[in-house]
Amino acid sequence: MNTTTMNTGHTKTVSLGWSRHGNPEPEMALWFPKGTHYRIVKAALHNLAAEVELATPSGENWIVTAEDHHENGRVYLELSGATAAEAERGMALLKALAG
Repeated sequence: MNTTTMNTGHTKTVSLGWSRHGNPEPEMALWFPKGTHYRIVKAALHNLAAEVELATPSGENWIVTAEDHHENGRVYLELSGATAAEAERGMALLKALAG
């Protein structure tokens, strides 16, 4: 089976957002060039979410979630305890994956 890796030219930003309930929410946003097909955006988000899941230590109980918006999207962590320490661990993981 042949596979092709496509350079999508996207940029990544890691930041600490906040849920609608006021809880910390570590996130990595992906920004793609205008006109990028939605399947490329969704595939990149699914791939990133899988990387985050695989890199998450077994003791963490956060939920990895992805959402897309046209030419951008984000993968974020719904923290189980919403503590500052858990948010710091989540941010460290996302920063490590961002490179």
